[in-house]
Amino acid sequence: MSNSALFVICCLATVAMGDDSACPEPCKIHLQDPELPCDMIPVSCFTIEKHSETYESCHYGANVTFNISYSPECEHLIPEQCKDELSRESQCKYCFQMDEKYYTCKNDNHECNPKSSDRRSRKIKVSCEVNHEVICKPPRIFSRKVTCSFTTGKSWSTALILSITLGGFGADRFYLGYWREGLGKLFSFGGLGVWTIVDIIFISVGYVSPADNSLYILT
Repeated sequence: MSNSALFVICCLATVAMGDDSACPEPCKIHLQDPELPCDMIPVSCFTIEKHSETYESCHYGANVTFNISYSPECEHLIPEQCKDELSRESQCKYCFQMDEKYYTCKNDNHECNPKSSDRRSRKIKVSCEVNHEVICKPPRIFSRKVTCSFTTGKSWSTALILSITLGGFGADRFYLGYWREGLGKLFSFGGLGVWTIVDIIFISVGYVSPADNSLYILT
């Protein structure tokens, strides 16, 4: 068989199966799940009829029904049971006004102090993105201020157990990142027991926490 014939056969097979190279990546990724519910198909898989006009005329917070049509480049990936469902329910809201369960925020900034007495320093600006399946008024990526909170995996119960059992050797302080205090307890035999008792009380009530200002994991 000649190379030109093979090329023609490959092209015909591609057309028959559907070329998904133009289909947006979020759509392709989510549609790999054969049991994906129809209302969880990402917005990038379809176009919304009169999207802007609907949001201009609807009342804030009202339920809205949108008519949709699946994109030609993604249609062959849509589950058969979903191809006839050409309407989606949503609310008349901007994306940043949606409930917290409908978007995800990334907080990679550990410069904030969640235990600060200054409320302003306990807030941090994060980038949020609405879930792929949610229909809302753009922009889909937005910023908002949230309460600063992060953890580095330090467990409150582990710290307390170490303080009770090995606190005289500074194990609790070493675990929490206070290596200077840990050395002080080690070479003073827990401050002759006094420092050990004080740390047990302080750790139990949360007064002593990880040195990097992270929050305990309560396990």
